[in-house]
Amino acid sequence: MPEVDTADLRRRYPLPEGVEDAPMNRAQIARALNVSDNTITKWIAQGLPVLEEGGNGREYAFSPADCYAWRMHRDAEARAAKSAADTAAAQLAMAFRNLDEDDANAAAGLTARQIAEEAEADYKYQRAAEQRGELTRTARVRDLFEDMLVEFRRTVTTLVDYCEMEFSLDPEETAKLETRCDGALVRARSNLEIAIGRGAAETVPLRGAQQNDLGL
Repeated sequence: MPEVDTADLRRRYPLPEGVEDAPMNRAQIARALNVSDNTITKWIAQGLPVLEEGGNGREYAFSPADCYAWRMHRDAEARAAKSAADTAAAQLAMAFRNLDEDDANAAAGLTARQIAEEAEADYKYQRAAEQRGELTRTARVRDLFEDMLVEFRRTVTTLVDYCEMEFSLDPEETAKLETRCDGALVRARSNLEIAIGRGAAETVPLRGAQQNDLGL
């Protein structure tokens, strides 16, 4: 425990009314703080205030006011650390859950343990649903759509040549159609990335085609 200002702690955590700040030995302060003598020994090493150090047949002396304030401060820090850990656990558990805004608000009142238990149950449910064929992993969906996008690119690319020959398009008309088709490819790729939860700027190379082939 970091070194603390005993006088400041005494102001923050005064002795209960009616309790006298009379010096106590190790056994007495242990009884006063409702702990064992061994705990007092351990706490001394951690910074428990001591009026007089013992040794050579002389007993330790403790101020009840100092020790009470130190104990109260120690307990307060332990509660704060536990609260911070509970909050971190809850936030981490939320990361493994697939909640919409309403569900997230409803979950705000749950304890970290309840959230962890619910997250585990949700994981098991989704695993079972996947095995039943009711859910599909994002990676598999991405592969499917990328295959479709490659085929779409091939069709759109040949469409320009087809229209140029079939409808006798002049160079300006051909350029306009090509620009239009390129835009369709870019929008298709962007919409795919958004749909599978990735930023449009964070592209994944298509299998069997280079990004440049798609005008990206």
